[in-house]
Amino acid sequence: MLMPLYTIRKPQSTLPIWLIVISCFASSVFAQSIRPTSDRIDAIVSYPIVLAIHADDPREFRKGVTTKLDDGRTFVSPVFWVGITPTATLPSWTKSPGIWTATEYESISQIEANNRPIGAWFIRIPIPIDAVGQGLWFGDQRYELNWLSDPERTMLEARVNPNNPNDTIDSFWKLHLANDALSDPAIETAIDQYHHDPFQNWRARLLTDGLNPDRSRVRDSGIDTQTTQTQTYDALDLQLSLNTPGADLLGEIARLHEARWQIILGRIWLIDRNVAYRLKSQLMTTARFGNRILPVWSSDTTELSRLAHDLLSPYVDDETRVLRANAWLETQPRALAWIGDDQGTIEASTSRFLPTITALSLPQSPGSTMFSVDAPSAATELEAIPPNITTPIVVAIDPIEITPTTPVLRTAPISVRAGRWSSILEVIASPTPVRAPFVRLGPLLNDWTMDALINDRPFAGAATSPLVSTVGILRKTSPPSRINQTSGWNLYLESTSPDPASTLESITLWIGPFGDAYASWIITPDGQVEFASGSRPSIGIPRVQTRLTRNRWIAMIDLPVGVFDEDDILQLGIERMDANGTHTAWPRRMIPDQTEPGRLSLRGDNFDQLGTKDHN
Repeated sequence: MLMPLYTIRKPQSTLPIWLIVISCFASSVFAQSIRPTSDRIDAIVSYPIVLAIHADDPREFRKGVTTKLDDGRTFVSPVFWVGITPTATLPSWTKSPGIWTATEYESISQIEANNRPIGAWFIRIPIPIDAVGQGLWFGDQRYELNWLSDPERTMLEARVNPNNPNDTIDSFWKLHLANDALSDPAIETAIDQYHHDPFQNWRARLLTDGLNPDRSRVRDSGIDTQTTQTQTYDALDLQLSLNTPGADLLGEIARLHEARWQIILGRIWLIDRNVAYRLKSQLMTTARFGNRILPVWSSDTTELSRLAHDLLSPYVDDETRVLRANAWLETQPRALAWIGDDQGTIEASTSRFLPTITALSLPQSPGSTMFSVDAPSAATELEAIPPNITTPIVVAIDPIEITPTTPVLRTAPISVRAGRWSSILEVIASPTPVRAPFVRLGPLLNDWTMDALINDRPFAGAATSPLVSTVGILRKTSPPSRINQTSGWNLYLESTSPDPASTLESITLWIGPFGDAYASWIITPDGQVEFASGSRPSIGIPRVQTRLTRNRWIAMIDLPVGVFDEDDILQLGIERMDANGTHTAWPRRMIPDQTEPGRLSLRGDNFDQLGTKDHN
């Protein structure tokens, strides 16, 4: 298609003609340097185009960006810097990305590039509805537009399944999270985080109303400024600060990403309903962890963006589109497994450890999943695991003693398989001898996060900030005794804190077997001790002294004699709630609201080398 022709008039200027020619040539070069960052531009009928752009010299954005349609209609779009400022957040199951802002060129250009939010330049082009089929020009470069139908078009093309009259497009769009899942604090937090992200707000709607196009009919780009705490972008519930510059543009971005996923899901439903239901369900997968329902959906925004880009491609047919959706589904984890406890259970007849592996089946079709668990020197365990419910599996491993030639804790590999999925878990296999002068404990670890669990990265995000860390030692404070090696033990714990005297601060000690503790005590910075639970209240209460400094509190805990079992082994687990309300644990990180921590077995019968037993 030819560019529109324009009449060229002789410039009226006193400048030398050569300078005018050079100036015109420079302007032409600058105009061509402004371009979209993507080679493909998606255009949705009745929606504006919002896209990221680039210029070799950002000063070219001063007067906005001029674009043209094939028919010559011209648009001048102001330029905004859309960026995100990461925020310091407390550890949680899902992570808030930060604060999104859209700042006009005049304001952001006053800020040095290194000090700006992480982001890119964006423009909004109000493409009219009668422009369907045309291309878009940046200078003398034409870009073909990938025209996409309005999301509501799917509802017009849908036909009733004669074999199942209830299987309608309307029922598909109404599919969303159940009310009991939506009421869980972790899911409420995730939805709130998505509501504050214009590129992820579509997921909040997917979870709460199924991303139904009926709720996206409003096309007004205005912001409700009557709200006192947040702004609501028409029907999308995108929550933005009242002081957010460019809130309209962020709202348009949110609306476009909603429409893209409505088009994707609706188009897949028209091609293959089974794949459409699987895709939608996978994007909002949850599972029951004890009394909690937690999200376990993919949060990889890069991979989801690639998926959306491919599924909206104009160069693929319906069969290829379904194959691409199936390929993504095949990459999603079908199972998860992690160590809940290493040494909290000891087999009486053999003294073997019985660690607890927690398994979670995430099938994409109904039915239980068969898990096989292989541990060294043990028969393969087979367990049928129901879908989307955490299930404990107990296995047996032989202890690996610490000797002078192997003075470190040893681990034993446990292989867990479910179909084509597999994982190797390293269980602590060595009982810890407590020898002079002491044995180190800690540091306590942050709870599991969704991404760390899904990606099988047990140490990702586990380390605590130095401002809220907890470490300790177990030592013997009474004189050596041949008669009673388990008396006179002291646990010293040191916890850094921004507010050591906070009423939120507490440490909980767990003594005895995992799942059947002898005792658990809650200790606070003021030296108070409370017996919280346990099968042996007669074990007594530890004597506790505490000390507070400017940025930490210290607990010196004299343990009762009964904390050791008849084999002189102390099974110990520790939890802490800090002044920020953040939970940590040792020796293993825990799932949010897990009822108790795992245990480490500490052998106290040979501290001073005077005992008669020798396990080396």
